[in-house]
Amino acid sequence: MLVKVITPEKQIFNAEAKSVNLPTLSGYITILPYHTELVSVITKGRVKIETEKGVESFLSEGGIVEVFKNEVNLLLTK
Repeated sequence: MLVKVITPEKQIFNAEAKSVNLPTLSGYITILPYHTELVSVITKGRVKIETEKGVESFLSEGGIVEVFKNEVNLLLTK
């Protein structure tokens, strides 16, 4: 699945990923390829993106996640 991480300043990540683990109001969730469509609030915490090359990690102060057609867009306030 394609994952993009965007802050108000710039896009900081754009690559294929195996999974995304992120904090939401309901706790941490993991998004896998072909996840059902979703829009959710991202809370303060650590976002982990697993790729073929390893794990990328970002600190989040909050934001929004959108999952649609095997694409994950993370809009972080950072």
